[in-house]
Amino acid sequence: MKPDDLALVQSLPMFRRAQPEHLDELVRGGYLQRYPRGTLLFQEGAHADFLMILMEGAVEMFARDQDGNEAVVQILFPVDSFILAAALTDTPYLMSARTLQPSRILLLEAGAFRRIVSAHADLSVPVMAELAQQFRRLVRQIKDLKLRTGAQRLGCFLLALPTEGGPDGGIDRRSVTLPFDKRILASRLGMTAENLSRAFSTLRGHGLQVQGARIILEDVARLSAFCRPDPLIDGVEGELAIPTE
Repeated sequence: MKPDDLALVQSLPMFRRAQPEHLDELVRGGYLQRYPRGTLLFQEGAHADFLMILMEGAVEMFARDQDGNEAVVQILFPVDSFILAAALTDTPYLMSARTLQPSRILLLEAGAFRRIVSAHADLSVPVMAELAQQFRRLVRQIKDLKLRTGAQRLGCFLLALPTEGGPDGGIDRRSVTLPFDKRILASRLGMTAENLSRAFSTLRGHGLQVQGARIILEDVARLSAFCRPDPLIDGVEGELAIPTE
């Protein structure tokens, strides 16, 4: 593996403190693969043969009901791992994965990953912390889905995006760009396309303008007062660590 790629792997919190020889042992048998957009990486219910690490691109994690309807559970951007719990416990995938963009992914054989992680504390303890981080991320998402209206979910999502602009005549006016298309956004927020359209219409009454993928937040304070962001749902949580004392 090239040094730049190894550095990307080591940038993951669970590998950041790994001894060089242990990290080398972990990635030695890995496969670095390129996938075009729209590639189905695995399907829910399949055996977890690999831990996957997204190096470049974007991946959507989704599930289907018995009628074939899909719901996006999570969108991943580099550098991130998936699905850690299934690979670590040798259980079936609970979600499917598909590339949203041309992607480069490192595949680590799950059995080897389990053996190496269990043998070295400098890997096993951070992996436990990463599992805790992913669990807390999903709890935040469940709270978002259950405690807010569709318009509030959309508004809080937009407020959390990287913004351009700032105070203008005492009013905080900003613009954001949607990171993926509205079909995926609707599914990620637990809505139909029609409900997403209605949510955008609702937010127009609270200072929102839609210009394709570009969204203008005319008055951030006014929008926030309606959407009511919550740090226990929307706050960016720092890297977790397991206290040793």
